[in-house]
Amino acid sequence: MISIVITAFVSFVSTNIDDIFVLMLFFTQIDNVIKRRHIVIGQYLGIGVLTIISIIGALGVSVIPHEYVGFLGLVPIYLGIKEYVDHKKGSESNGNTGQKELQNVENSKLEEPTNTQGNRVITYIKSFINPSVVKVFGVTIANGADNIGVYIPIFTSMSLVDILITVIIFVLLIALWCFIGLKLAEHPFVKGNIKKYKHIFVPIIFIGLGIYILIESGTISFICKKVSLR
Repeated sequence: MISIVITAFVSFVSTNIDDIFVLMLFFTQIDNVIKRRHIVIGQYLGIGVLTIISIIGALGVSVIPHEYVGFLGLVPIYLGIKEYVDHKKGSESNGNTGQKELQNVENSKLEEPTNTQGNRVITYIKSFINPSVVKVFGVTIANGADNIGVYIPIFTSMSLVDILITVIIFVLLIALWCFIGLKLAEHPFVKGNIKKYKHIFVPIIFIGLGIYILIESGTISFICKKVSLR
């Protein structure tokens, strides 16, 4: 029992230590669009999917070839570019902000809900498929190639009960990771500097992460071999 707990803890920490900094980056972007719950839900969904894929892989079913997993590195690259483009567009349209906000208020007044219960259900569903949730989920999955590589051999040697214990420990550690990421984001030095320079930090970190994933997973060398064969 103790050995299973230690194995689960070490495997999670070793494969997700970089996720703390990614979570910290997300938590510094909390505003009217991205909320704390979106980040937490996205992280849980991402690690959950990686764990399920690893369990399936441990059963001898190859879900995705390792080289193709690396293509997920395009997700953070896209998000980094999008963040930079959005910042540029935002700085260019600052003069029209007041007018847009007034127009949005007027539109919201015209669109009064007619079915309160239905709207509550829709709002609840949107909280799970919110673009911010998808964004965090995508980065977590893209950064999870090493998770799968470590978890599959571990799960292969475990019984069903051991796997269940490991999953429970993962669930608890994800909560701890989110807490650490949030506390780091709330640190005055981190909060002040990233808020001020997030239009620089976010694109660089996301694009760098994507390139690292493409290289580390062997995807770039895989593409080069395919091209050379032609």
